[in-house]
Amino acid sequence: MHNHKGGSMLGTYMKLFTNLYFAMFIGALTLLNIGRKLSWVALGWFVYETTGAASAIGIVLSAATIAPLISSILVGGILDQYDRKKTMAIENAVRGLLILLIPLFHWSGVLTLGVLITVMFIDGFLSSFTKVGASSILPAFVESEELEAGNAVISMVSQIGTLLGPALGGFLTAWIGAPGTLLVNVVLFFSATIIYIGIPRHHYHQGMEHDPSGPSSGWMSRLHAYGRDTKAGIQFIMQYRILIFIACVTLLFNFTYAPFEAVLPAFVNDALQAEASVLGMMWSTFSVGALTGAALWIRLSMKLPYSYVLGVVIILWGLAPFTVAFLNEPWLIYIVMFLGGVFYAPYNIVAPTLKQRLVPNALRGRVFGVYNLIAGLGLPIGMYLGGLSGDLIGLTETVALSGVATVLLGLLVMIAKPLRIRHVSHLQQPS
Repeated sequence: MHNHKGGSMLGTYMKLFTNLYFAMFIGALTLLNIGRKLSWVALGWFVYETTGAASAIGIVLSAATIAPLISSILVGGILDQYDRKKTMAIENAVRGLLILLIPLFHWSGVLTLGVLITVMFIDGFLSSFTKVGASSILPAFVESEELEAGNAVISMVSQIGTLLGPALGGFLTAWIGAPGTLLVNVVLFFSATIIYIGIPRHHYHQGMEHDPSGPSSGWMSRLHAYGRDTKAGIQFIMQYRILIFIACVTLLFNFTYAPFEAVLPAFVNDALQAEASVLGMMWSTFSVGALTGAALWIRLSMKLPYSYVLGVVIILWGLAPFTVAFLNEPWLIYIVMFLGGVFYAPYNIVAPTLKQRLVPNALRGRVFGVYNLIAGLGLPIGMYLGGLSGDLIGLTETVALSGVATVLLGLLVMIAKPLRIRHVSHLQQPS
């Protein structure tokens, strides 16, 4: 029985790449994910090289990660109300120009920390279009039965970026310097823009009840419609208990996971007495595991209640940091991180598929924007408290506590009645 389903799912997965415009959409996301991880390495090295302060790295990267949470509630309505093709193309072209300013200002001798923070905040603010757009636009490119496979592809694309981006960024930074490496990221942004432009406009809006890019009665009317639609998105997600529940589960999962990521560099340095290369290898093996996990999930295609699937995934991931806390051999930690990636991957397939099947296409942008704001808050809060915990109770203890808290969350999700379902259909839009 499993083999039959797995073969069908694998066939769906292979069929997706015969869809030219889906392949182009995924190709653009791949370039952007590689560029994001590449720039993280180059930017961190560049900030430390020019300021000599590790705190400056944290400030710059915090500005880039907090900004998307602020903008996520806004961009959904824009994606639903305006031409998605133009929006995605303009977003990435502008982000490319913003990153270009960093090496240009550096070479001109006018780059300051304040300017760098401002540039990265604006870049992070705009990045929500790609994050929200990937989830809300995907259903316009695929059939309903292809959604899970499509989300699996997006999950694997994200892991490919995590696997290739840091290694490529480190190599290029050592070879041509951080400013030159950021120029490579600019090329990736512009390349993604060209790909978005190459996809016919109507493919971005398939399944929508209205044409957001059609004739308009004026920008004031559009602005009024945008405000009305954003309010409708908030009302929609607040009306349905299951949507709020999914968002809160993701928020709590981010919250319990975040302390592990926050203290891991210090844990590797102090507890393991290891070099930064060990830290990089840990995340690389995690990414390989996540790619493997996504492929296995496609192959297995198990149709279990969502409460069991999401709960078990959260529990199994929680065991990874808990185990890491008691290991001191890097090769053993690599194995655990690989398995952690395998266990973690299905969450980023199942949870997006569930909300896509629940929310009508015409509302996905604005609803997902609100969803991402709620769910995303767990990450910066968890990282901040994780850092404090590392100083107060210890690094090893914080890593273990992250794992324990995650396992407890998974147990609660397994018994959650709102997710005790196997099949879902679109919820009704409030009249």
